[in-house]
Amino acid sequence: MNSLISADNHWVIWMSLICAATASIYLESKYKIFKKLTGALVAMMLGMLLSNIGFLPTQSDSYDVIWEYIVPLCIPLLLMKINVKTIIEEAGTLFWAFHLSALGTIIGSIVAVALLHDYVPHLAKIVPAMTGSYIGGGINFVALVAAFSPPEDLVNATIVADNGIMAIYFIFLIALPSIPLARKLFPRVSPFKFSQRNAKSAKSPDDMKKKITLLNIGSALSVAFIITTISVLVSDYFSADRFGGVVHVLLGQKYILLTTLSMLFPIIFPQIAKEINGNEEIGVFFIFIFFVLIGIPASFKTVIVGAPIMLLFCAIILLFNFLVTFALGKMFKYELEDLLMAAIVTSGGPMNGVAIAKAKEWNAYVVPALLMGIWGYIIGNYTGYFAGLILENMF
Repeated sequence: MNSLISADNHWVIWMSLICAATASIYLESKYKIFKKLTGALVAMMLGMLLSNIGFLPTQSDSYDVIWEYIVPLCIPLLLMKINVKTIIEEAGTLFWAFHLSALGTIIGSIVAVALLHDYVPHLAKIVPAMTGSYIGGGINFVALVAAFSPPEDLVNATIVADNGIMAIYFIFLIALPSIPLARKLFPRVSPFKFSQRNAKSAKSPDDMKKKITLLNIGSALSVAFIITTISVLVSDYFSADRFGGVVHVLLGQKYILLTTLSMLFPIIFPQIAKEINGNEEIGVFFIFIFFVLIGIPASFKTVIVGAPIMLLFCAIILLFNFLVTFALGKMFKYELEDLLMAAIVTSGGPMNGVAIAKAKEWNAYVVPALLMGIWGYIIGNYTGYFAGLILENMF
């Protein structure tokens, strides 16, 4: 279909992408209905709208710039301040409960592909993104979509389905503590310990924000470009056929290497990482641009037709996320609240975990939820990538 804006009219294309990303952030922050839909879905729908009405082209060199440069930069921008040692020390019992939920996500992904691969072409290509997303979040979804290149319509149908099933899953999890059977199955293991945890006042992520200066922005972008450039150059070299095995996987895959170097940066240069600020805001905005982009090649009709089967796909993954979390949690005698927060953070990311902890007045879970959500960002790319390799060979 011909578009009003030609593929080489890059100024108008970039203007549209930036404005649509900004509009989705504004709508999510301003109106409850869009907050429930999530900014990611709003951004994708705006992208679909701009192309389906014939305003933007479905292909352009501008879009290639985003895939080639903007998407990789998201990873170091969001991970460059995260010290792994701090996460393990401060997350407490939620650290271990989180990994039960992550295991449930992996098992659910395998089962979902085994059951549905005959009905959805290229399903194995979207599984890495959803596995990473249901352990980490949007950053993992973005990176693994770029790494495995599933069809655009499948990506968009998955986002629609994910947001639909996520709302149902959260409602169920939030209601669980008030169900008598749940309390019977998960009685207090250590009432004294739990009362201390709830009485403890934890700093909100909002309290930890600092003023973003011009130097902060320059430093964040400089570090992100350095890490990304090194990752691209090294991965290009080690992706050659003469390298194989572990070397090829760890050093020849751009997004795996990006994650590793981003994780090592705050460990090797803790003082530099501590002084950087504003990196997360820039990274999140880049992700919103990406979500606008992936909506552009899709048609409303195709996404609506494809969403129901992908709804089942997402539901299977979250079902096993729940079953494994609570079955193994019961075996290892975790508190009900630990398991609920683990399931919420893996499936919905750190900010959903923080929001629900605040809403339930579980103050001591605010910072651990944030930390474990960030830990999910780190391990999500690894688990999603290796799950993708295995499932692509199986199906």
